[in-house]
Amino acid sequence: MAAGIYSVEAWDTLPPGGNEIESLPISWWEVPPLAFLCVMVCLMCPLFYQPVILLYAAGVWCTLGFRRATRQDVLAQPVRAQVYDYIKVHPGTPFSVIAEKNEINRGTLHYHLYILLREGRVSEWREGGRTTYFENNGTYSMDEMRILSRLHSGTAGEICRFLARRNGATRTEIARWIGIAPSSVSWHLSRLNSGGIVVSEKCGRKTTYCLTSGALTLLCTCLPDKMYPIE
Repeated sequence: MAAGIYSVEAWDTLPPGGNEIESLPISWWEVPPLAFLCVMVCLMCPLFYQPVILLYAAGVWCTLGFRRATRQDVLAQPVRAQVYDYIKVHPGTPFSVIAEKNEINRGTLHYHLYILLREGRVSEWREGGRTTYFENNGTYSMDEMRILSRLHSGTAGEICRFLARRNGATRTEIARWIGIAPSSVSWHLSRLNSGGIVVSEKCGRKTTYCLTSGALTLLCTCLPDKMYPIE
């Protein structure tokens, strides 16, 4: 195989086939602050060179790769919009029900509710260790939020739905239909009465219970899907 022949020539002041590039000196105060800081750190301690470069690259990546959700585009994310729509249709729904009905894992739901709360799209009501959620547009007063939260609350909600269909029921009738002890019914009725959701009336030797007009209106207008017939 024939050996290659190479020739080496020295450059003059111009690059091959190019024009001379004149260097333009600048003052130190014209250097961008971030670049100046990086250079000074690297000069003072060369061990910081790699960490500084990595941090700078990570900052650029985060800035370009992520965008903070704002009130205008907060519902552009499909899952977040789904959660918001569910809360709007089912005011006073607790966290566990939202996760179950929408088939969303708890971590994901926590994140989207945080965004919706931060941007003022939803509000929350906390009572007795439970947190329920509402559309945040001024639709519901504090009393209405408290009542709707109770209507979603397990046995108390079952009692309210029963009374909505069978107004003026006795404690025994309520216990028989729900399937719990009369003493438990008495405990729930006492709390509902103190919350202004249920009122009692003496009829001879027996006491009957019914929903207040405000609670009945909220149940019929805001939670019509829960108004199933009593068999």
